[in-house]
Amino acid sequence: MKKLTYIIPMITVATALHVLPAYSQVFNIYPSQALAPVQQSSVSSINLETPFRCRTSLIEDQEIISTIKLNADDFKLKQIDVADNLPRYEVNGFSFEDTPVDQALQILVEEAGIEVFTEDDTYIALSAKDIYGELSLVINELSNAGETYYQYDAQQKRLYLTRRARFELKMPNSRTLVLGILDALRGAGIENITPNWNTNVLSLTLTKDEEKSVRKLIDHIMKTGEFLVADTQVYSVTPTQNDSNWGTVVNAFGVEKIHSTNSGLAGKLLSMNHQKNSKNFMETIQQYYQVSPLSHGMSVVPNGWKMRFDIGKCATTPYIQNQLSLLLYPNVGKDNTVDIQITLDTAQGELSTFKTSATIDDELAIVGISNQNGIGSEILAVMKLKLIRLVQEKK
Repeated sequence: MKKLTYIIPMITVATALHVLPAYSQVFNIYPSQALAPVQQSSVSSINLETPFRCRTSLIEDQEIISTIKLNADDFKLKQIDVADNLPRYEVNGFSFEDTPVDQALQILVEEAGIEVFTEDDTYIALSAKDIYGELSLVINELSNAGETYYQYDAQQKRLYLTRRARFELKMPNSRTLVLGILDALRGAGIENITPNWNTNVLSLTLTKDEEKSVRKLIDHIMKTGEFLVADTQVYSVTPTQNDSNWGTVVNAFGVEKIHSTNSGLAGKLLSMNHQKNSKNFMETIQQYYQVSPLSHGMSVVPNGWKMRFDIGKCATTPYIQNQLSLLLYPNVGKDNTVDIQITLDTAQGELSTFKTSATIDDELAIVGISNQNGIGSEILAVMKLKLIRLVQEKK
């Protein structure tokens, strides 16, 4: 049996360059007040994910470094569309040139009395010469090359083609990890995900490229076996005294408690130990600033993976709907050190990006970023780091 060969025409993709507006020192993280609120149906307020994400009690009592045991079926991606077996035919010298994959497959199976049905308008054009092999193998190769899924109905003798297929991803029994996978997948541009919070199964509708991205993420998770959890609180702070500034706060808090400071496009990132006593960093800030909570939630990201967390989903006042996003890119070392890149982003553009080296259980604080919520008002973001390690079940 000869090896199946095919030629895929080269596709040129134009890359669009997104030009950011000129940087401004002042950002407004709130929607324009001139915009009238959109009237929504009452059912739109039903959201199961947000309460879990914003209910940080899930991780407040968690150990600094905790382990989760994996079962044999965890992180298994399975296609759930059921298809019948194709008939046993041999393909001998099948050739075509610059033909959409659906048309090529119709020509291929026509002699077998099989009809091809499609769900999409257009399909990738392929070229192939002298294909030999079993029919099922040929259809598998051509459908993969054409970024297409298929199902065969033996009773009706129909071959159904679609650009998307349904999958299930079994997750460990941990809502924190489910949130982490949701963030990571959405960061990869995959949005057609429905979690079952009782069974911890994710239902996904994927293209071939999206399936590759999911499998790449799963392979990465199984290789690294770690998730970083950031318990994140965001505040609006306004000075209450003439000498209210961050230098005064740091001196009052104790410079010996600050490990490092890192500058970004705006503001600074302070790294310090987690404060367990009553005289912590936030209490010191409240001596010089009026502190108003904006958001409190958790962001979870696989080690070595990028994610975006919409902090506005956990806004303390739902009417505010602040537009702040948090982007995390951590790399956890063997000695529990974390090299992490943190970006604060809004609909108006990037506020600032910071890179630092910290330790699990460190407390990170982003200070000195102005916004338009009053004279001298600034954004303060505080993150407490924890680590989850995955442990394989012994066979």
